[in-house]
Amino acid sequence: MKKITKIEYQKKNKDRVNIYLDDNFAFGIDLNIMIKYSLAKNKELEDEFIEEILKAEEEISVYNYAVSVLSRSAKSEKQLRDKMREKGYDDQFIDSAIEKLKQQKYLDDERYSEMLISSKLNACKYGKRRIKEVLYEKGIERNIIEEKLKLVSEEDEIERACFIGAKKLRTLKENDTRKKNIKLSSFLINKGFEYSVVRKAVSRLIDVNCEEFDEYEDY
Repeated sequence: MKKITKIEYQKKNKDRVNIYLDDNFAFGIDLNIMIKYSLAKNKELEDEFIEEILKAEEEISVYNYAVSVLSRSAKSEKQLRDKMREKGYDDQFIDSAIEKLKQQKYLDDERYSEMLISSKLNACKYGKRRIKEVLYEKGIERNIIEEKLKLVSEEDEIERACFIGAKKLRTLKENDTRKKNIKLSSFLINKGFEYSVVRKAVSRLIDVNCEEFDEYEDY
């Protein structure tokens, strides 16, 4: 049995306190843990109770770390799990934090997928194939990927490929139509567009005067 002889707020973080047992520093804990377990000066603690307190402290530490990660940038569940494992946290506390964050809607792979798809479509100008690869890399489940990408129609893909391809076409110096076709197709495939989309987009671009796409110069 050990007695709490002193409790003090940490100088650099007033949301945490230092606990002294039998006049010796024992551990630092979150203020909420102190309140939860009604810790006060002169309270006596058994070893099992101390162990429970320390487990609760680790659990809240893992959760707070996860929140800090998400506050800096959105993450998929897999990305967040990987970062917490890199910190050396126990899987049981990671699971607990993940579940709590999902309940609070701070962690949502569906919403994350929608944000990433929008970003890759509009900012990076990626095609659906490349976006799908990125989502897989982030650990998003296949059914979520398929569901979200269904919202992007083939006609929208073709039109975006035309916008992007028109700019590239202006830089191609070849007079040979076949060579232009090959280079333009290769460029769009590397941007992540499906071959069927590339074929239709290139056909439209090669068959018309590139000047028709001047209105999309800032796309």
